[in-house]
Amino acid sequence: MTAYTRTEYLGNALAAQIKDGTLKPGEKIMSEAQLAEEYQVSRGTVRRALKMLKRASLIETRMGSGSYVAFHGGNMNGSDGWTSASLRSGVPTTTELLSVSLVERPEMLDDESGCGMFYEIARRRLFRSVPVSYETSYLPAVESLRNVIEHAEGLVNGSVSQTMQKAGLVASSGYMDVSADRLGFIAETLGKTENSVFLLSERHDFNEDGELVEYVRSFLDPSHFTLHIATRGER
Repeated sequence: MTAYTRTEYLGNALAAQIKDGTLKPGEKIMSEAQLAEEYQVSRGTVRRALKMLKRASLIETRMGSGSYVAFHGGNMNGSDGWTSASLRSGVPTTTELLSVSLVERPEMLDDESGCGMFYEIARRRLFRSVPVSYETSYLPAVESLRNVIEHAEGLVNGSVSQTMQKAGLVASSGYMDVSADRLGFIAETLGKTENSVFLLSERHDFNEDGELVEYVRSFLDPSHFTLHIATRGER
């Protein structure tokens, strides 16, 4: 027979719910007051149990917001793409390819690329059948990419990342700007109104020679996505 302290009991109970999927990655955990009432323990016990889960990398805390189940390796900008990362994290999304078009270089990229033509790829991502983002990728229509897309008659396995890898478009550096904007004409695709405000991320990726390999413009539903920045040490 094993004896547990109240802290260990609560920590183990929450850990079990995380591991069996009762508490999903990204899901907000009850507040300290709610946990104390639910498990009939003190607020101090709750804090110690949450610290135990944080040390085990099972949860993360966000200042002013609370505690959330951690995404285990769920970096959505990984080299193998968003869908694969979401499957690893336990929060699978599905992706709908809306269009692939060959267009003239967008004006906003005039200072970043000398390529005159780009592939414009529009996609919608869904979480449990609910649209959560609208993403447009722009890839320079260099010869290697044209050959890959023509041979595959579209994207390789429906994946932008796999298509880029096949064409030798490898990102080694980049930057991202995040703001907020109204959806406008894409609102209907997301089941929203034109005046709905979403997070807007704009990511620019470059190869080792400093050439643009991808520009991605994403509208993200703020009820499903947050901007989380971690800092370490002095700056």
